[in-house]
Amino acid sequence: MMKGIAIGVGVACLLVASVAFGWNFNFSISGSLLLHPVQYSGTFTSGATGTLQYTLNDTGWPDPADPGARFSYIWTTYFASNYDSSVPGAEKWVGQIPGRFSITTTAAPAGYVGYCEGGINAKYTVRDMDADGVLDEEEKIDWNNMLDGRLTKLCADPSSGQMLCKQGFGALNSNLFGFPTPPELNTLNGTGNLTLFPCASETEPCSWGSVKSLYK
Repeated sequence: MMKGIAIGVGVACLLVASVAFGWNFNFSISGSLLLHPVQYSGTFTSGATGTLQYTLNDTGWPDPADPGARFSYIWTTYFASNYDSSVPGAEKWVGQIPGRFSITTTAAPAGYVGYCEGGINAKYTVRDMDADGVLDEEEKIDWNNMLDGRLTKLCADPSSGQMLCKQGFGALNSNLFGFPTPPELNTLNGTGNLTLFPCASETEPCSWGSVKSLYK
């Protein structure tokens, strides 16, 4: 009986140790899909002190010197064929573009001070306010369009400090997305979250130098 209790306690300890605690924050970042590189960067406005950035893969996109051609390519490639009219009154186009994110914090909740980067799937929703299936100028720059960015941090992705050798997931959300004409930038004020947990030791990709730094 005691052996069973001991095993039960051991399992409980393992379960407690594996629980991942998330971190919530607010941010303000600026950038534009019409510029190269496609990079949104800025700072945390609450929940941490530091910087947040994401960059999208714009390989093969037209030169930003011709913003009209660049916008037409982006719209045709990612949005035009993804029109959703399934909910009356909520007609929209949805475009998804992959990229990379990075976070640097000098102050944050325990476990999240340091640096990490990973993948982002930036999902943009552009509302069709008059439900006519045609993108109008006011819809193109409407600040109520949305970003839903899904974050993925793998063990092999670079990291340091308290985020070293961790993996996890998160999200960035804002309803301020648009395509303003450069040099005007698109500023996204929103909320985010990130949940990290230790990588399994048997698949740990960290270098010996990184491991040693944990014990300095």
